[in-house]
Amino acid sequence: MRIANGNRIRWRQNKANVRGNLAIKKLLVGQPGEPANYLCNIARSAGDYASPRHRHNFDQLRLLIDGKLPVTPQRSMLPGQIGYFPEGTYYGPQADDGSGWTIMIVQFGGASGEGFLSADEALTAKTSLVQEGEFASGVFKRTFGAGKRNQDSYEAVWEQASGRKLTYSKPRYDAPIIVDPDSFGWRSGKKGIFQKRLGLFTERETALDVFRLDDGVQWSTRKTKSVQLLFVSHGKGTCNGTSYDRHALIEIIDGETAAFDVTTATELVSLTMPRVKAAIAA
Repeated sequence: MRIANGNRIRWRQNKANVRGNLAIKKLLVGQPGEPANYLCNIARSAGDYASPRHRHNFDQLRLLIDGKLPVTPQRSMLPGQIGYFPEGTYYGPQADDGSGWTIMIVQFGGASGEGFLSADEALTAKTSLVQEGEFASGVFKRTFGAGKRNQDSYEAVWEQASGRKLTYSKPRYDAPIIVDPDSFGWRSGKKGIFQKRLGLFTERETALDVFRLDDGVQWSTRKTKSVQLLFVSHGKGTCNGTSYDRHALIEIIDGETAAFDVTTATELVSLTMPRVKAAIAA
């Protein structure tokens, strides 16, 4: 088990980002090269983020902490909402209105088994590509060398890092899924422990839940063969003896448990990612 307390991490510019000017707090990352690799950050836009209509070969989860996050020109996320952006599904174009936003974001390998490119791998590829062109508004504009003249930024970076053409999986959903947790009812278990099941996605059965733990409660997670991330939206206490507070991220892997001793009522956004097999390269 690992814990990263977001409030104790400084903001820094995201040099690996290929779509706009973002400041980030890097929380935790998974195992590069593994189908279940992931990256979890808190990200902040200054109000000038933009990207074209695009899609990913990985899954993505976004919790909007503050501001208004555009998904398409007609659709935006509001504070407290959670967005599931499936691999292969188009969304955008996105253009900030100048006011900015802050999100917790998890990017992770989806059911296809293509995995997720690590930040270090992406930065190395991006640095190499700037010798052949420039990145602007989510597009790589090539002025030298072989390849598309105008290409989605992430697609260009992925192909540079992987040495092969990016093949997207057939979309399992026709649009990102925006969830409003406040519209769900709590399901109670033991005294002072409550749960909301927000969704179960794809054949991989990626699970999205919210847990509420009242003051003074002691609670332990179940053992599963998965990677589970628990993001503290509010509250304080300890987990396996280590203190946590608002915007902490807790990682539990295959058979581990997290034992909570709650000081101040705690709410956790839980993402459970069961293991997947690697894709077979064409």
